Amino acid sequence: MNSAEILELGSKSRLLSDPYVEKVWGLINDRSLFEKSPDHMAAVRRGLMRDALDFFSRHSDHYKQLLERMRIDPKNAGPEDMARLAVPSDILRGDGHRQFLIRDAEEGGEYFTSSGTSGKEPVKIYRSPLDLAIMIRANTQLFEQIYGGFLEPGKGVALFMAAPELRHKLSFVAFVHLALENKHIPLLYGMTLVEGEKGSAWQKLETNRENVLKFVKGREEPKLFFTAPAGVYLLAKKFEDMGFLKRVAYKLASGMPPVRLGRGGVIVTGGGSKGYTLPPYDDIVALSRKYFSAMDARGEEVEVPFMDVLGMTETLTALIGHHGSIGLVPYPLSEVFLLDPKTFEPLKEGERQGVLGIFNPHVTSWLEVFYPGDIMAVSPSKGYYGREYSFIRRLSVEEGWDLQRACGGTLEEMMQKKQP
Repeated sequence: MNSAEILELGSKSRLLSDPYVEKVWGLINDRSLFEKSPDHMAAVRRGLMRDALDFFSRHSDHYKQLLERMRIDPKNAGPEDMARLAVPSDILRGDGHRQFLIRDAEEGGEYFTSSGTSGKEPVKIYRSPLDLAIMIRANTQLFEQIYGGFLEPGKGVALFMAAPELRHKLSFVAFVHLALENKHIPLLYGMTLVEGEKGSAWQKLETNRENVLKFVKGREEPKLFFTAPAGVYLLAKKFEDMGFLKRVAYKLASGMPPVRLGRGGVIVTGGGSKGYTLPPYDDIVALSRKYFSAMDARGEEVEVPFMDVLGMTETLTALIGHHGSIGLVPYPLSEVFLLDPKTFEPLKEGERQGVLGIFNPHVTSWLEVFYPGDIMAVSPSKGYYGREYSFIRRLSVEEGWDLQRACGGTLEEMMQKKQP
């Protein structure tokens, strides 16, 4: 399906007859959410949390029974209850997600999986047409908010260092593809998937030189460059390691370096290292800015803006940050919370670092509350959310096991159900 078809199906979903889903759809299409105060949005999210638990208990025997066993009343539920209900991402590998879908989840959607670089069976998540429509609306609005302006329809060009086949596999690629398609902004894929090669999809990718050169030499503005951190780092490192004569020859043949992104140009990173050992993100940015250039809306040269995206297969909406300005900020309706890594209780007053948990009340096909396995730090921030988050590290294998054992709640209930 293309973006227009998805949005059309979403607007006609039979679930919109439910008051909760109707409310969510109205909020998703309300851009003024970004103009509200942090306290106002926190109150909206608290209300949605209770409404969501009521909705899922009405549409799923699994959630109805789960809430009864855990003695959670949707009318009085609080953040500590969402922490108890959260599932670790490992449960969602393979067909693990299927058990969480509501009984009337609409068919005709898409499945997305994790990259598989961890060596484990990939996480696999189903997105209904309605959820896909929400994904397009919400992530586009969040991107534009951090970017600092609307993506003008039909203006500019984008290059994604991925292969087009990954559009139907990885949710980050799908979001970028569908959002730009909805804005009628051409998207070039900078990689080709080589068939017949062994290994994961990431090991079968080769550079599509024709598309890269088309992007570099084109005169469209702005130029939006989407890549994993490794992509921009390896390209900049290639320029860094060139001798003078080779660099001159390369520039004559390709027109770079520098890679000119023009007015409003930006580099958007996401997807992790994908098996590469990389320097710190600040160092990647510093090196890349030596070989990429960009201008502001007035045509004056500026340091190339970097936007970093923290998105997982499990989450419908990402966290996005503008390097050097703010940390990662969630979509207004997303509830991001941090827990003590030993007790898995909400952090106490003054504590700033813990295990990341995410609850997305705007997802309609399953109760999207989970632990992706990251340690994050939180700090105050201006704007609609009032907080921003910084990635610290992944949980270790030992901590990951402790996470699955200690999270209690949903996992504990599932284990009890499997006993004879």
